Amino acid sequence: MALDWLIMFWLLRKLFRRFNVEQVRRRQVRRRFQPLFLYLIVLTWMWTCKVDYTLYQDKIRWIGISTLIQGLMLWQIAFIVDLILGRVILRNFFQAQGNLKNPILGGGSSGLQRTLSTSNRYIKYAVYVVTLMAMLSLFQTDFTFFEGKVGKGSYALRISNVLIASLVILTAQLLIWLIIHLFLANFYRRRSINIGSQFAFNQLVNYLIYFIAGMIALHFVGVNITVIAGGAVALLVGVGIGLQQTFNDFFSGILLLFERSVEVGDWVEIDGLVGKVRRIGPRTSVVQTRDNRSVIVPNSRLVINNVTNWSHGDDVARFTVAVGVAYGSDTQLVKQILVDVAKNHPKVLPTPEVNARMVLFGTSSLDFEVYFWSNEFMGIEDVKSDIRFEIDRVFREHKIEIPFTQTDVWIRNWETLKGR
Repeated sequence: MALDWLIMFWLLRKLFRRFNVEQVRRRQVRRRFQPLFLYLIVLTWMWTCKVDYTLYQDKIRWIGISTLIQGLMLWQIAFIVDLILGRVILRNFFQAQGNLKNPILGGGSSGLQRTLSTSNRYIKYAVYVVTLMAMLSLFQTDFTFFEGKVGKGSYALRISNVLIASLVILTAQLLIWLIIHLFLANFYRRRSINIGSQFAFNQLVNYLIYFIAGMIALHFVGVNITVIAGGAVALLVGVGIGLQQTFNDFFSGILLLFERSVEVGDWVEIDGLVGKVRRIGPRTSVVQTRDNRSVIVPNSRLVINNVTNWSHGDDVARFTVAVGVAYGSDTQLVKQILVDVAKNHPKVLPTPEVNARMVLFGTSSLDFEVYFWSNEFMGIEDVKSDIRFEIDRVFREHKIEIPFTQTDVWIRNWETLKGR
């Protein structure tokens, strides 16, 4: 009872004030603690009075009522740890990161909520895996999924092996979360590193930690990593020809992350396809086009093919609008109109300056081009359309003609043909 009072009215109250916990969460935490103290009181009475009843006993294990009560206590502690870590401390941490405008969270409040939900899920799984392992130890039991001879030796796969391997993977996920959201996020913010470089480095951290965790998990499951390595070499030789394109795409993705010639957030043009790179995965990348379609592009195309990166190293690019005027037009007036029209568009940047040139004495027109700079990659075709509309309107005001192609047809011996 003294411990109940100490935790409920002193420790929890300070914790609630420290993390500014709302009333609903406070009641949930308190409700979880009450059964725990009840189990503790009953268990203490049983141990003090040496009163216990055997429920099951064999040569290996003994299970009594006290064992069941301890199991219930472990499960209740798991509920409490999950509630405090995931729904109180973690939520407040992410709210603080959101107030700092942490760029790695992305997506505003929706991105913050997604990252919080994912982190909560990792913590929940890890807590309950540890609890299950403690329960197996408490009840002195272990289930065998498979047992028999494999090659020259024997092999047994038990639930404890699976739980330890799962815990290794979950620990790797939590470690990635800690590195990215606690350490790297602050580093990125201090150094003002762009989002593409952040994504590339985070992906490399993911690959490295998951590879190490996978090897450790296989070891705990009882798989000989040396045998896997030898078998993998033989397998790669056998299927290498059939999967050479897949391996090409995979290593191209790693090369992109190291070289950073194309990064997340860049505007690229590949074989006439213009879009923004949204994700660079292990084998493919996602490019979002101007009409909001997601195109899956193999990584090898971004490495081998000629790729125009409009925003590599900068977030502005130069664009062109071409127009032709009739011979005899005032060329200086045409140039001035083109420059003024482009300058007055709100999506055109004031620097670098807008420029216009006469580029060709065409067959039926004097051909001009106006060059302007903009960071409106998604809607640049709308910007060009607005400029063309305005050029046409101003040309009409100044009686400047935009010619169209005309063809004169000459007929020989017209008079002879007419007489017939």
